[in-house]
Amino acid sequence: MAGEIPQAWQDRAKELLGGEVFTMDAPGKWEGKQKGHTPVVAVEGGSATVKVPHVMKKGETDDDDHFIEMVFVMDSEGNLAAVAKFTPTDAEPTLAFTPVEGKTYQPYGFCNLHGLWRGSDFTA
Repeated sequence: MAGEIPQAWQDRAKELLGGEVFTMDAPGKWEGKQKGHTPVVAVEGGSATVKVPHVMKKGETDDDDHFIEMVFVMDSEGNLAAVAKFTPTDAEPTLAFTPVEGKTYQPYGFCNLHGLWRGSDFTA
């Protein structure tokens, strides 16, 4: 599936993974921000849905925007399995994809103000 994902998006995901990654249990400097930034996954039938329960806010200026820019999923081999990009005026950041049965994945969400967050691993 990564062949369908634009190279720039693949590069951006790998760049983000090279920086600090926050989790529900290790929020670092963003203690208290976990619930609105940590990706949540639901697997039903042959589909997986990754949501970040974050408000998408368009500010008076671009500097006032607060939103999830990107949601992506990596597989256990380090390949980008799925990705979606968002703008401040989009609805709740949600990514749906068809995972490979038996494969393990890691969901991520990137907030323009509070960085990259990793949700719990899941197996399809």
